[in-house]
Amino acid sequence: MSEVLVEVTRGGLVESIHLGSFAIVDTDGRILYSKGDINRTTYLRSATKPLQLIAALELGIFEEFNLDYKELAIISSSHGGENEHIDTIKSLMKKLNVQDSELKCGIHAPLNREAAHELIKKGEKPTKLHCTCSGKHLGQIASAKILGFTGEYRAFDSDVQNHIKNIISIFSLTDRDKIHVGLDGCGAPVYAIPLVNAAKAYANIGNPGFAGGKYSKSQNQLIKAMTMHPEMVGGTGRLDTDLMKNFGDRVIGKFGDEGVYCTSLIKNGIGIALKIEDGASRAVGPTILEILVQMDIIKKDEMEPLKKYWRTPIINHLGEEAGEVRAVFRIDN
Repeated sequence: MSEVLVEVTRGGLVESIHLGSFAIVDTDGRILYSKGDINRTTYLRSATKPLQLIAALELGIFEEFNLDYKELAIISSSHGGENEHIDTIKSLMKKLNVQDSELKCGIHAPLNREAAHELIKKGEKPTKLHCTCSGKHLGQIASAKILGFTGEYRAFDSDVQNHIKNIISIFSLTDRDKIHVGLDGCGAPVYAIPLVNAAKAYANIGNPGFAGGKYSKSQNQLIKAMTMHPEMVGGTGRLDTDLMKNFGDRVIGKFGDEGVYCTSLIKNGIGIALKIEDGASRAVGPTILEILVQMDIIKKDEMEPLKKYWRTPIINHLGEEAGEVRAVFRIDN
């Protein structure tokens, strides 16, 4: 069963709680710490994107299309639709020779509020490029081009998705036939594996000796892209970006919808996978950052740049602090 990980307080009283589970494993697959149901089969949602990028890199997209690390970072992203994101998406589309009609990610307003308001002021509507998953889709289109696959790249049984599924299976140490597949919000397949296997995948992402170094080139390209250009992975005021902007020499992190977060401690060979039971994103930051503090990956006196994610204040409509969202667990008990 999941356990209480986070409390939401108001006036010193606990108003709400969030239950969840997490697994912390090393590259040998040993469980170092855990809470809740770590065998829970969980859709990784956007936390799958680093693995999907590794799949594309293994096909040679970096060299074939003369990509740069900023473009790789946007492929791994859940970007906010800010101007820099859109410019990078346009650059990527040009290199891939992809037209708007080929992009099958759907349309929504930019996640970044300022970017969304700017469109409204200009009297413009969002496009497919503003979709938070547009980079991921372009990575899959690039893969299809290299594979010579001309069908629907989003199809569950396509060459593109079979290749992605193989990489997820290899890195997470999960049998292919035990990987559950569903439909994501952006229209692409989304993959579910046991939470502990997600942690194994992220431990292996950060281990250059994984599988005898067979995937080390792609792993290094992924880590370099995400840590060199964290602003591409999320955006302004986003946990992924601010975590790697400040501590990218130690950790890469990727948020997934419905309360999922995964990290690779790239110098320690450790992976962490988190699922908040009710899917509440507000419980993610306090939980994952508390784990990193308790593991001494980030020291308390270094947390100022991430304080709003670690102990998130509850602010009323007058701008007054009414309470906080805080983690309430110990990893060692």
